[in-house]
Amino acid sequence: MKKNSRVIILGVLISIFFIAQDVMADSIEKLKDSEDYDSIYNIESQIVQFVNNGPTTSSGGRQITIEDVDLDNAVKEYLDTPLIENKLIDYAEVMDALNKSPYMWIVSIRADEVMYEACVTRERDENGQQTGPWGVEGVYVYEPGNLTLEEQLNASLEKNEIGINAYQFFLVGGVAPIRQPLFMALDNERILYVIPARTSAAAMITDSSKTRSNIYSDEELEPSDPDGFQAYDFKSVMQAAANVPDTFGQGGGSAVIDIGKKSQPIAQYVITASAVIVFIIFGVIFLRRKKFKNKYKL
Repeated sequence: MKKNSRVIILGVLISIFFIAQDVMADSIEKLKDSEDYDSIYNIESQIVQFVNNGPTTSSGGRQITIEDVDLDNAVKEYLDTPLIENKLIDYAEVMDALNKSPYMWIVSIRADEVMYEACVTRERDENGQQTGPWGVEGVYVYEPGNLTLEEQLNASLEKNEIGINAYQFFLVGGVAPIRQPLFMALDNERILYVIPARTSAAAMITDSSKTRSNIYSDEELEPSDPDGFQAYDFKSVMQAAANVPDTFGQGGGSAVIDIGKKSQPIAQYVITASAVIVFIIFGVIFLRRKKFKNKYKL
């Protein structure tokens, strides 16, 4: 009887272990765990057709099939989140902003080493709410050797010695003024890191206080880096980005965020400007008095 009990307990423990492993492995928001799965599964053939109607031709690759589409591991990307313009650093405020933001699913497709990323989303109404049917908005085409978003994150975590099971990772795109995809690492209380998801994002963040310069700033960018990207402190990035103007709407592009550049508070700018103005006024008065005295002596 005791032997049977031990076998049962051992079996339960093993089951719990594998269940926990499965739960902890999904630290990124994936389509297989989302209520959107059935809706996007129903348009899987449309995704294949969209890719085959253009991207496969431009890449010189073969026509893809449904078997090439990794629908389960599609990654959720939040769009147009007002994190920086609203100076959102508080955990609850950031989570609330993400919950209210539109989003899309990035579906990875590999065919003979060529990688495609299909961006699947819904149309928005005049209030910015996603109410339309799901559809493919566009497709990125990557050369052989490039990593998926999840593979890139894993490489970056290894580079920075960050455990993937220690945090939840949200993919955020379109954050002014960076305008490039970033991973945010958070636990149940705080948002700790910002990690570039692609080299285009890595080129937008630098730290001038470090001796090593941004290796991506002067290079022709590839979508991914198998060596991984630097992880940055979330608050430092948000605070530095808040002091950089967004030129996207004025025909400009993304802005480079320097977290090593110490920003002066507005009050200090006001004091400095006031001191300069006072100095100029006293200078003008002094010159006028001196000129008047010289004239009087004559």
